[in-house]
Amino acid sequence: MPRPQNPNLNFHNLIVLVSKLRRKLDAQIEAELHYRGHTAFKSSYLPIFLLLYKEGSTTVQIAEHCGVSKQASSKLILEMTELGLLKSQINKEDRRSTIVLLSAKGTRLATEVRKCLSKLTENYKSLMGKTKYEHMVELLEVLYVLHE
Repeated sequence: MPRPQNPNLNFHNLIVLVSKLRRKLDAQIEAELHYRGHTAFKSSYLPIFLLLYKEGSTTVQIAEHCGVSKQASSKLILEMTELGLLKSQINKEDRRSTIVLLSAKGTRLATEVRKCLSKLTENYKSLMGKTKYEHMVELLEVLYVLHE
């Protein structure tokens, strides 16, 4: 597939390209969810929705998953709890900590997030073909693991 000719993008600088792509993806997902009526959604909530979709996690696990400090994740969790998207319960394995879960409202929004991401994935596959898309994901996973 030919590279788009955009003089504003530096294709030789992977860090800049990945950063710009992340910002554009975040903005697109946020705009799509706002269009669907979820105006309180922020792109910073996305990693938490993806992590908590099936089960709960501790604040420390959320911080590690999001790549932020425990304090930053606590602030985000509090914000989402105040919006009615999350709830907490005592950790049965370690009563000193709490487990953060999606509330009913949060579960509904998480379902919308997953629909939005599926739509985006299908658009990419349609644009570049399934094989190229899968190869791109594999290469990104290799780079991610390299930096773990």
